[in-house]
Amino acid sequence: MDEPDDFGEPEPLDEHELALIEQDLADLTEFRAAFEPEGIQGVAVWCDDCVEEHYYGWDILVANLTSLLETGETPVHEPAYQPEPSHYVAWDYARGYIDALREIGVASRRAVDRCARCDLDLDVAGAQANFCPRCGAPLLTERLVAALSERLDEDDVAAVLREIGVYGRR
Repeated sequence: MDEPDDFGEPEPLDEHELALIEQDLADLTEFRAAFEPEGIQGVAVWCDDCVEEHYYGWDILVANLTSLLETGETPVHEPAYQPEPSHYVAWDYARGYIDALREIGVASRRAVDRCARCDLDLDVAGAQANFCPRCGAPLLTERLVAALSERLDEDDVAAVLREIGVYGRR
Protein backbone atom coordinates (compact mmCIF):
# COMPACT_ATOMS: atom_id res chain seq x y z
CA MET A 1 0.00 0.00 0.00
CA ASP A 2 1.28 3.48 -0.83
CA GLU A 3 1.89 6.10 1.82
CA PRO A 4 -0.71 8.86 2.26
CA ASP A 5 -0.13 12.02 0.25
CA ASP A 6 0.68 14.87 2.67
CA PHE A 7 -1.14 13.11 5.53
CA GLY A 8 -4.30 12.79 3.43
CA GLU A 9 -6.08 9.67 2.32
CA PRO A 10 -3.92 6.69 1.36
CA GLU A 11 -3.61 5.81 -2.30
CA PRO A 12 -6.08 3.12 -3.33
CA LEU A 13 -4.71 -0.38 -3.58
CA ASP A 14 -3.96 -1.61 -7.08
CA GLU A 15 -5.23 -4.92 -8.49
CA HIS A 16 -2.01 -6.73 -7.61
CA GLU A 17 -2.13 -5.56 -3.98
CA LEU A 18 -5.81 -6.53 -3.72
CA ALA A 19 -5.03 -9.99 -5.11
CA LEU A 20 -2.23 -10.45 -2.54
CA ILE A 21 -4.56 -9.54 0.32
CA GLU A 22 -7.24 -11.91 -0.97
CA GLN A 23 -4.61 -14.66 -1.14
CA ASP A 24 -3.52 -13.87 2.42
CA LEU A 25 -7.14 -14.23 3.58
CA ALA A 26 -7.46 -17.57 1.76
CA ASP A 27 -4.14 -18.73 3.25
CA LEU A 28 -5.25 -17.64 6.72
CA THR A 29 -8.43 -19.72 6.41
CA GLU A 30 -6.33 -22.79 5.62
CA PHE A 31 -3.83 -22.04 8.40
CA ARG A 32 -6.63 -21.70 10.93
CA ALA A 33 -8.25 -24.97 9.83
CA ALA A 34 -4.92 -26.78 10.13
CA PHE A 35 -3.56 -25.27 13.35
CA GLU A 36 -6.44 -24.04 15.53
CA PRO A 37 -7.59 -27.59 16.42
CA GLU A 38 -4.13 -28.12 17.92
CA GLY A 39 -4.51 -25.11 20.20
CA ILE A 40 -2.64 -22.59 18.06
CA GLN A 41 -4.14 -19.16 18.73
CA GLY A 42 -2.94 -17.29 15.66
CA VAL A 43 -0.04 -16.31 13.47
CA ALA A 44 3.34 -14.75 14.20
CA VAL A 45 4.62 -12.27 11.62
CA TRP A 46 8.10 -10.74 11.57
CA CYS A 47 8.04 -6.93 11.44
CA ASP A 48 11.04 -5.38 9.72
CA ASP A 49 10.13 -1.92 11.08
CA CYS A 50 10.14 -3.03 14.73
CA VAL A 51 12.66 -5.82 14.22
CA GLU A 52 10.51 -8.17 16.28
CA GLU A 53 7.78 -10.76 15.96
CA HIS A 54 4.14 -9.65 16.14
CA TYR A 55 1.49 -12.09 17.31
CA TYR A 56 -2.01 -11.92 15.85
CA GLY A 57 -5.02 -13.95 16.94
CA TRP A 58 -7.05 -15.50 14.13
CA ASP A 59 -9.98 -13.09 14.40
CA ILE A 60 -7.91 -9.90 14.62
CA LEU A 61 -5.85 -10.87 11.59
CA VAL A 62 -8.96 -11.69 9.54
CA ALA A 63 -10.46 -8.34 10.60
CA ASN A 64 -7.26 -6.46 9.70
CA LEU A 65 -6.95 -8.09 6.28
CA THR A 66 -10.65 -7.58 5.55
CA SER A 67 -10.40 -3.91 6.54
CA LEU A 68 -7.30 -3.50 4.40
CA LEU A 69 -9.13 -5.07 1.46
CA GLU A 70 -12.22 -2.89 1.92
CA THR A 71 -10.71 0.46 2.94
CA GLY A 72 -7.03 0.28 2.08
CA GLU A 73 -6.11 0.72 5.76
CA THR A 74 -5.79 -1.50 8.80
CA PRO A 75 -7.41 -0.42 12.04
CA VAL A 76 -5.28 0.45 15.04
CA HIS A 77 -5.37 -2.30 17.66
CA GLU A 78 -3.59 -3.27 20.81
CA PRO A 79 -0.93 -5.93 20.35
CA ALA A 80 -1.33 -9.22 22.15
CA TYR A 81 -0.44 -8.76 25.82
CA GLN A 82 2.49 -10.98 26.73
CA PRO A 83 1.70 -13.59 24.09
CA GLU A 84 3.03 -17.10 24.55
CA PRO A 85 5.07 -17.64 21.35
CA SER A 86 4.42 -21.39 21.38
CA HIS A 87 0.70 -20.65 20.88
CA TYR A 88 1.35 -18.99 17.51
CA VAL A 89 2.60 -20.36 14.22
CA ALA A 90 4.96 -18.39 11.99
CA TRP A 91 3.28 -17.35 8.75
CA ASP A 92 6.07 -18.80 6.58
CA TYR A 93 6.01 -22.10 8.48
CA ALA A 94 2.22 -22.34 8.11
CA ARG A 95 2.47 -21.63 4.38
CA GLY A 96 5.09 -24.37 3.97
CA TYR A 97 3.06 -26.82 6.04
CA ILE A 98 -0.07 -26.27 3.92
CA ASP A 99 1.98 -26.54 0.72
CA ALA A 100 3.48 -29.83 1.95
CA LEU A 101 0.02 -31.22 2.72
CA ARG A 102 -1.09 -30.36 -0.80
CA GLU A 103 2.07 -31.89 -2.26
CA ILE A 104 1.33 -35.25 -0.65
CA GLY A 105 -2.34 -35.03 -1.62
CA VAL A 106 -3.89 -34.16 1.75
CA ALA A 107 -6.35 -31.33 1.20
CA SER A 108 -7.90 -31.48 4.67
CA ARG A 109 -8.30 -33.80 7.61
CA ARG A 110 -11.28 -36.08 7.89
CA ALA A 111 -13.45 -34.88 10.76
CA VAL A 112 -14.16 -37.29 13.61
CA ASP A 113 -17.00 -36.94 16.09
CA ARG A 114 -15.82 -38.98 19.07
CA CYS A 115 -12.64 -40.18 20.77
CA ALA A 116 -12.51 -43.97 20.89
CA ARG A 117 -10.41 -44.02 24.08
CA CYS A 118 -12.39 -41.73 26.41
CA ASP A 119 -15.67 -41.50 24.43
CA LEU A 120 -15.56 -37.68 24.35
CA ASP A 121 -17.94 -36.05 21.85
CA LEU A 122 -15.73 -33.71 19.84
CA ASP A 123 -16.82 -30.18 18.92
CA VAL A 124 -16.08 -28.67 15.50
CA ALA A 125 -12.50 -27.68 16.40
CA GLY A 126 -11.85 -30.99 18.19
CA ALA A 127 -13.11 -32.94 15.20
CA GLN A 128 -10.13 -31.65 13.20
CA ALA A 129 -7.51 -32.14 15.93
CA ASN A 130 -4.77 -34.75 15.81
CA PHE A 131 -5.21 -35.64 19.48
CA CYS A 132 -8.19 -35.83 21.83
CA PRO A 133 -8.38 -32.65 23.93
CA ARG A 134 -9.42 -34.66 27.02
CA CYS A 135 -7.17 -37.73 27.10
CA GLY A 136 -4.54 -36.93 24.47
CA ALA A 137 -5.19 -40.09 22.43
CA PRO A 138 -4.32 -39.84 18.74
CA LEU A 139 -7.43 -39.48 16.57
CA LEU A 140 -5.79 -41.08 13.53
CA THR A 141 -7.43 -44.45 14.24
CA GLU A 142 -10.90 -42.91 14.09
CA ARG A 143 -10.06 -41.24 10.77
CA LEU A 144 -8.65 -44.48 9.42
CA VAL A 145 -11.74 -46.46 10.44
CA ALA A 146 -14.07 -43.89 8.89
CA ALA A 147 -12.13 -43.77 5.62
CA LEU A 148 -11.82 -47.55 5.30
CA SER A 149 -15.46 -48.11 6.29
CA GLU A 150 -16.56 -46.02 3.32
CA ARG A 151 -14.79 -48.50 1.04
CA LEU A 152 -14.90 -51.80 2.91
CA ASP A 153 -17.28 -53.71 5.16
CA GLU A 154 -17.20 -52.20 8.65
CA ASP A 155 -16.73 -55.59 10.35
CA ASP A 156 -13.73 -56.36 8.11
CA VAL A 157 -12.20 -53.00 8.98
CA ALA A 158 -12.62 -53.63 12.71
CA ALA A 159 -11.17 -57.14 12.37
CA VAL A 160 -8.08 -55.91 10.51
CA LEU A 161 -7.49 -53.10 13.02
CA ARG A 162 -7.81 -55.54 15.94
CA GLU A 163 -5.40 -57.91 14.20
CA ILE A 164 -2.71 -55.23 13.90
CA GLY A 165 -3.31 -53.94 17.43
CA VAL A 166 -5.23 -50.80 16.53
CA TYR A 167 -8.79 -50.99 17.74
CA GLY A 168 -11.33 -48.32 16.85
CA ARG A 169 -14.76 -47.88 18.39
CA ARG A 170 -16.45 -49.51 15.38
